[in-house]
Amino acid sequence: MAYYNQDFKEVAHCGANTTINIACDDEGRKGAAFGIVGRSPGPMTAVGVYILLPHGIPVSDFKLGGIGQPFDPPPPEGCVPAIIGSDSLGCWGHQCPQCNGYFRNGNHAAIYPQTCPYCGLRTAAFQFLTPAQRRFLAYLAETLELELAAPDEKGTERQVEIDMESIVKQAADEPKPDFYYASQTQQTRYKCDHCGEFNDIRGLYGYCAACGWRNNVQMLSGRLEEIRQSLNEGQTQPEAAVGQSVSAFDAACRDFAKQLVRRTPMKAARKEALFRLVFHDIESETFKRLKDFFDLNPLKGLAGKDTSFIRLMMERRHVFEHNAGVIDSRYVERSGDDDAVEGNLLRENRENAHRLIGLLARIASNVDSDFHEIFPPTEWPIKYFKERQERASR
Repeated sequence: MAYYNQDFKEVAHCGANTTINIACDDEGRKGAAFGIVGRSPGPMTAVGVYILLPHGIPVSDFKLGGIGQPFDPPPPEGCVPAIIGSDSLGCWGHQCPQCNGYFRNGNHAAIYPQTCPYCGLRTAAFQFLTPAQRRFLAYLAETLELELAAPDEKGTERQVEIDMESIVKQAADEPKPDFYYASQTQQTRYKCDHCGEFNDIRGLYGYCAACGWRNNVQMLSGRLEEIRQSLNEGQTQPEAAVGQSVSAFDAACRDFAKQLVRRTPMKAARKEALFRLVFHDIESETFKRLKDFFDLNPLKGLAGKDTSFIRLMMERRHVFEHNAGVIDSRYVERSGDDDAVEGNLLRENRENAHRLIGLLARIASNVDSDFHEIFPPTEWPIKYFKERQERASR
């Protein structure tokens, strides 16, 4: 499955056939029930969606029960329960009804809401069905109406299959019917640290589709660990490690600030000021404004010697990245480095780089914690994930 590591590549439907069982009783009354049959050995999951007849408009998700168990919740008036299958990797393509952003994730939950990775909209999973999935549901409704209208002998039963398996096996250049749906890989694939759910999103940062936890710190932690390892192995010089770690930290925290601006009502002037925030200068207005505007405290728990060290290292980063490592007057004036001489080359060591990485991770963790007090996650998937971890460790 080499294509899985490529961006924006189609992932085929799982090949499971949706079935319609038509029964005609002894008095000529007809009933119908949807099912699903998977004959492929690959991954597959199925979910239930109530659709409103005659057009197959999705109106609600429902839990698929075991044999003899009723669907939960019961169907709304005028609706029938339809069952649809995942892609061939057991995942689901979804599209946000608010921002139209497309993403994939490992679940289409009926018992808790989903979250758009891009705009943060949190609503029922069926609201995130893609246009292609909706066309498939409309086709199911149309097929159901035709099959119910077809003549049947009393006391008989028959089954109709929507043959997705054959469509999946078609050659790539063969045209597929309008009701066929697949999914598409995006760019960043990860499992959420907080709920264990799989996500596949465009760009780097986003909310977990299951629990709604934004992944900035998770992505930053992975990048900082890469820098640490490269530094330890001698593949990256300390000067470069300082610049790379500050750059990754600045990007992750600026994204938090952008989300605050986009999701919090505020006047245009304040919005413009917050969009200009930078995190690579500890003495900028950034940290003060976050505290004043949102009660975010990025420097919470840091001692004075730590903040002084961060200020020093951010000034050193500026010299490495913008002045070829040559000390300038700005560094002499702002860094607090008493040994600095303008015109000298600045040298860095591995210990400073490692200490800086650890402190940047602490600041980002503070921002992450305060951010999710403003935009709290969905608790159920997080709690369930922790319970599974506890059971597995026994």
